Amino acid sequence: MRTIWDAVDSAASKDPAAVAIRGRPSYSYQGLLDRAEALYQEISRQSGPGGLVALHVSSPAAAAMSVMAASHAGCAVLPLAGESPLLHRERVLADARPTLFIHEAGAASTSPCASELVVSRAAGQGQDHNGSAPHATGMEEIAYVLYTSGSTGRPKGVVVPHDALLERLAGLALTPGFSASDSILAMTSISFDISMAELLLPLFVGGSFVAAPDGTRLDPAMFARVVAEFAPSVVQATPSFYRLALAWGWRGSAHSRLWCGGEALTSSLAAELLPAGAQLWNLYGPTEATIWAAAAHIERAEDVHLGAPLPGTGMYLEDESGRSVAAPGSRGEIMLYGTGLARGYLNEPALTAERFREGITPAGRRLCYRTGDVAMFGQDGQLRFVGRTDSQVKLRGHRIELGELESAAESFPPVLEAAALLRNADQPEQAHIEMFVVTNGTVSVRDIRQWLADRVQPAMLPGRISIRPDLPRTTAGKLDRRRLASGGAR
Repeated sequence: MRTIWDAVDSAASKDPAAVAIRGRPSYSYQGLLDRAEALYQEISRQSGPGGLVALHVSSPAAAAMSVMAASHAGCAVLPLAGESPLLHRERVLADARPTLFIHEAGAASTSPCASELVVSRAAGQGQDHNGSAPHATGMEEIAYVLYTSGSTGRPKGVVVPHDALLERLAGLALTPGFSASDSILAMTSISFDISMAELLLPLFVGGSFVAAPDGTRLDPAMFARVVAEFAPSVVQATPSFYRLALAWGWRGSAHSRLWCGGEALTSSLAAELLPAGAQLWNLYGPTEATIWAAAAHIERAEDVHLGAPLPGTGMYLEDESGRSVAAPGSRGEIMLYGTGLARGYLNEPALTAERFREGITPAGRRLCYRTGDVAMFGQDGQLRFVGRTDSQVKLRGHRIELGELESAAESFPPVLEAAALLRNADQPEQAHIEMFVVTNGTVSVRDIRQWLADRVQPAMLPGRISIRPDLPRTTAGKLDRRRLASGGAR
């Protein structure tokens, strides 16, 4: 079975002295392999193949070395978020029951080598009511397990096999495109699956990544300095981060291709990003589809769409009756299928069966993943994101897509970001939509309300609009709707 170790080893053989990781310090492919090999030896000494190795590292270089070493040892990795609350981490560890931990010695280092990465046994994790604590096994075919809470708030481990990961990396090398002469900025938290593209795609093709200093993804000034110094071919970030950087004053990187994923790209943001880079790409896909599932080259701000499925992936819409729809104007839940799918959820057979099920695809009956995302076919045949099945609310008999309302608000140039929630859903007479907006400071609530009144049905109009300096974020940089609903700050 081929793993990411084999792929990087093959790429390195073409030019072992080529730079693999740029930063302070930089690493050649040979230097990277040597350090990963030493780490592999330590993992193998403490665990046989099939284990699950938890990663608690902050440096992109350390993360890349750890993923490579674990795959070489026949183990999967479990990335942990350093910023996650203690209770969340305890739940993840109790469910996953990793075999080993890898962490950086002492304070987080910006210049990790294998000797600074410590491998330790994960004894006593995840005890059940009988006091036993069996660790995860049978992970030989798995590249990583990544926990995501989704809309439920309960962590669930998405199990991604090596064949899905390698298929996805090969597809991304073709679309949006990445070659041995390219570099990408690596700044995403390892607990967010997009980090796998930043760390592994360049190594897969013989290119390089820029190891951003810790904290870059939260500091637009630091981000701007790193991009200016290293001029990466590709800069990848969520819409939320791009908005933050642009509001700070970042003017873009003329020679960088901008990849935007993790959240819905709006036309208003696209209008700002198009002149900020050499190209703009909209990338779509849930964790269950292995990083991304589709990519679209955006050339006009008013034409933001999802594009075509990546190689190894199929995509179609299914309506509420379970039928495939494709006519212009039709909408439905996005269904994904193909080699790029995850295996399901760790220790969750019922949930796996619910979300991963057989569907009637354009290619015949296939195992599909129900994304919970709603899209619509335009008159041009392109798919456009509408919202979530779980963001559709009913208010006084009207079905309302909160995503559509948010998109309408964000089409107003002074509005930088918008989020809508249904309040008092269990009290019909008091139920209303509340909208939170971040603006450039030149607009009032009255202006926003009038803009919406001219563009959406009366039933969709928010009962309350609040202007805020920012919106709360998860550790992955996405909008944190649960904190927003509870009144949490940024």
